[in-house]
Amino acid sequence: MTTVYIVRHAEKANADRDTPLSEVGLARAEALALRLGDVGVDLVYATSLQRTQQTVGPLAARVGTTIRIVEPMAIDSLVGLIRAEGCGHVVLVAGHNHTVPRIVETLSGQPAAAIPEQVYDRLYRVDLPVQGMATVTLLHYGEPTP
Repeated sequence: MTTVYIVRHAEKANADRDTPLSEVGLARAEALALRLGDVGVDLVYATSLQRTQQTVGPLAARVGTTIRIVEPMAIDSLVGLIRAEGCGHVVLVAGHNHTVPRIVETLSGQPAAAIPEQVYDRLYRVDLPVQGMATVTLLHYGEPTP
């Protein structure tokens, strides 16, 4: 079984292309580390933009793994890496509101709803069994958002 957790980056400081997280976003990143700290995450992927890396940074530090960097729109490449390197592992991926649903869909073959701009608390769990259908579970973490 491969389990993949997928999140959108936490709240950002501003609208700049490579903006860091805001204080609220940094608190959400810590909440993610608490939420997933004991589930066995051993592979972490984030995009080349700092807000995704900051979102998964506390968890990566907690579990003692490095963050593997992928390009934001390279979804097929990311899914290929997860299927090759992540087989049998627990994986965490941080993406963006417009890429997370596509990552979920590409991994699972199941539709995922769009993520509105103001929503940051969604946490998807995709279970990929060796045989059979993938399952997708929508979870939440940190303070609720609209």
